[in-house]
Formats: sequence, structure tokens, C-alpha cells
Amino acid sequence: MASILLNHANIDEAADALTQAGQGMHAAMDDCMAAIKAAEAQLSGDLATAANAFYQALANQNSAMNNDIIQGADVLRVMHGLLRDADKRAAGGVG
Repeated sequence: MASILLNHANIDEAADALTQAGQGMHAAMDDCMAAIKAAEAQLSGDLATAANAFYQALANQNSAMNNDIIQGADVLRVMHGLLRDADKRAAGGVG
């Protein structure tokens, strides 16, 4: 009887790509936030208050985005492990 070999490497690659993209987005957001903070220092009154509120909103969203991306990559890796385990169990029952 022929054996079936399943390749799930693309799932690991997707998790790695997601992590790498997330790191790039996080770094870009940090750069944006640094520029806003620098501009805020040159502002006064309501405009400075608005810039600070915008900065805080971005900081919160940046953190949430980073956490979501990390969780997404972790879910892909868990899914990959489950698929490998299922393949091993199925292979043990075939033949």
C-alpha cells in the first residue's frame, strides 16, 4: 500500500511571515508615534492636547495590533502541531 506524506511547512512559513510582517508594522508605528511626539513638543494648547490624544490612541492600537499578530502566529503554530499529530495518528491506523 502506498504511503501518504503530508507537508505542512507552508503553515510554519505563514506563521513566520505573519510574525515578520507584524514586526515591520510595529516598527513603522513606533516611527510614526515618535514623529507625533516630536511634533507635539512644538505645539501648544488644544492642538498639543489633540496630538497627545492621537498619540495615546495610536499607542493603544499599536499594542493591540502587536498582541493580535503574535496570537495569530501562535494559533497557526498550534494548528500545525495538531495537523502533524493527526497525520501521525492516521498513519498509525492505515495499513
